[in-house]
Amino acid sequence: MTDPIGRYEFEIDAYLTDFRGRATLPMIGGFMLQSATKHAEERGFGYSSMTSVQRVWVLSRMAIEIFEYPKNDTIMVIKTWVASVNRLFTERYFAFENADGKVIGYAKSLWASIDLSTRKPTNVLDLGGLSAYITEKENPIEGMSKIPALKDNFEKAADFVIKYSDVDINKHLNSMKYIEHFVDVFDIDMFREKEIRRIEINYVSEGHYGTKIDVLKREERDGVFVLEMKDGDTNVCATRITWE
Repeated sequence: MTDPIGRYEFEIDAYLTDFRGRATLPMIGGFMLQSATKHAEERGFGYSSMTSVQRVWVLSRMAIEIFEYPKNDTIMVIKTWVASVNRLFTERYFAFENADGKVIGYAKSLWASIDLSTRKPTNVLDLGGLSAYITEKENPIEGMSKIPALKDNFEKAADFVIKYSDVDINKHLNSMKYIEHFVDVFDIDMFREKEIRRIEINYVSEGHYGTKIDVLKREERDGVFVLEMKDGDTNVCATRITWE
């Protein structure tokens, strides 16, 4: 059997970094998705296998903690594995390392399987072989939690229309574009003074091409913000971002 833990290397080129010469959170998220895609494909439950039975993976929740952001001209190593499987979801975990093997962060994610035609959830346990890859490996960060809806004391921080460069293969808002639009509501001075240490994301509904999205924001406590993306009255996505 293929090793249950996948290991993937990514070079941090200048175009992947911000004005400080460090990898951006959306870029790291993109590396995570590449790692997850490769890991699943190599083990028989990736995109090609899923679409052959009219299914596709969708990301439901994610939590990322970065202790140290990779710098330009360095290597980032991502290890990923299946942590659990039940009828509705599978948990996938990640560990981030530098080229010397030092851990620089972790992530946890929750995935559902949906029918391509109906867009309704399917039974994850039906996917033969997936459970065989469940691995018990340390991931010490807090789990994914429910993010409270913003009902009062919030501000409208931004808005945007979902366009070509925002959408994925399903013509829905790309998972990492959510992160990109969320972090862009913060002034650049925040990035000069602090780092985003943790981000939790709950993907609630699909953002469709051409839709106008409002981004709402509220500071829960010092350095901790809750943000929502709304399509009219519909909650599309929510996040909690912790700065240190």
